This record gives sequence, C-alpha cells and structure tokens, in this order.
Amino acid sequence: MPISKTPEIEQFPVWSEDQGDNPVTRYLPIPTAANVKATKLFGIPLVSAFTQETMSDDTITEFIASAISEIEHTLDLYITPVKFKEKHDYRRHEFTWNYNFLKVNHPNVLNVEKLELTFSNAPEYGFVDFPLEHVHVMPQEGTIQLVPAFGTSLSGFLLSAFSGTQFHALRSVAINEFPGGVRVTYTSGFAEDKVPALLVELIRVKAALKVLSGLGPILFPHNSVSIGIDGVSQSTGNSGPQFLATRLADLEKEEQKLLDAAKGYYQRSFLHDML
Repeated sequence: MPISKTPEIEQFPVWSEDQGDNPVTRYLPIPTAANVKATKLFGIPLVSAFTQETMSDDTITEFIASAISEIEHTLDLYITPVKFKEKHDYRRHEFTWNYNFLKVNHPNVLNVEKLELTFSNAPEYGFVDFPLEHVHVMPQEGTIQLVPAFGTSLSGFLLSAFSGTQFHALRSVAINEFPGGVRVTYTSGFAEDKVPALLVELIRVKAALKVLSGLGPILFPHNSVSIGIDGVSQSTGNSGPQFLATRLADLEKEEQKLLDAAKGYYQRSFLHDML
C-alpha cells in the first residue's frame, strides 16, 4: 500500500531516533500568560500606577502571539506545523543529473505529502505523481530529491519508477524547462509537544520585553516626588524606573544570545534579500 506522506523527521536533535530512557527536558509547551508571569515577569507588579488596573492574562497572551510571529518572520521557523503547497520550475537537467534536486521555500521539513509534475496552470491537474517512497528529504536544508527505493534498479529508475510510460513520453518531447511544472505539498515546523526549550525560552523573553517596553512608563511612571510647604520640604523616591531599565537590558542580552543560538543550529546565520 503506497504511503500517504514521507516519514516524519525529528527536527531536534535532527535525525534522532532514540533519546534513551531518561532524556533531558529538550521540549517545553508553548508558554502561557501564567508561565511568562512566573518566569520572566516574576516579582514585577503589573498594575497601572494611574488607574490601578491589573494587566490581564489576555493582554499578555497577545504579546506571546506577537513574539511567536516575530520569531517566525525573523527565522522562517514555524513553532507549530504549517502545510505548504508550492510550484517550482521544471528543469530537465535536474531530473537527468541531480535526482530532481529541489529546494523548497521553507526549511525544517517534517514530511512531504505530494510531489508531482504538471504542464498546465490548472491547480489540481498532475501529469506524473511520484511515489513518496522515492522522496528523499533533508529537513534542515529544506531540500528534496528523488532516489531509487528498494527493488528499483538505478538504470531504470527515471523511466520505470515514475509512472514509466508517461515520464518516457515527457522526455521524448524534449521539454527542457517549464514554469511551475514541479509541485510539492509538504509540512514545515515542529510537531506537537516537540518545540525545543530554547525556542520556548526565546518566546518568553520576547513576550516579557514587549510587556515591559510597551507598558513600562505606565507601571513605573516616576522616580521621585517632592513636596514643599512654607519652606519645609519632603521628598521620597523609588527605584522603579531604574529597575525597569536594568531588567530590560538583561532581557535584551538574553534575547540576543538565544537568537544567535537558534540561528546557528537552524542554519539562519546568513539571511539574504532577494532582489
């Protein structure tokens, strides 16, 4: 029976199959408002100095969503699984010499659901539907190739493995290139309950930064107050604003360390603009 998708590949540690009987805690749940308050906002009174209103969990949850979105936009790294359907140009020499080398738009591939050739712009029409048993995935690099499966000879691979007659007819008409001729459906991101602890910590730090940088002046509006009456004065001060500035600086340093670690492991150290 043909498989419906390629085997799911572990994203961290990549290609791992067994973590032993007592593995360290490598994965954490996506943080909640209560979790962010208990960790990165611990001890900070989230109460407006003007209205005495307490910041709601719903507000913090919005900051968490914003932090996740920022990470996904910055790193092209999806916290939960996302399915993509892409078109790539058909190039005959890639099939002939490079086993149909294909780099998808979003790395960290969990699995591939469909790979087909079509020479029409119709959205659902496929000319050749390749068996998923032949699909070889490099998850972090985001590359896909077609290689012989068990029982398929390399010499007859291109002609017999890919719906034989149809693919032979395609080669016979000598089409060298075709825009959007290769279509691939795949899922990228992290499986449920498999978000690495480093990324969860980065979400918490970013969410806390957004809370404190956006609402800090409301939570800590002034540093000192003085009162003078008929030559008699009295003043009082608090370390609130200075504490806020120190906490923000510490969180920014932690954010940069976590971001650098994520860029290094997930191969996002070099980001290029497409001109």
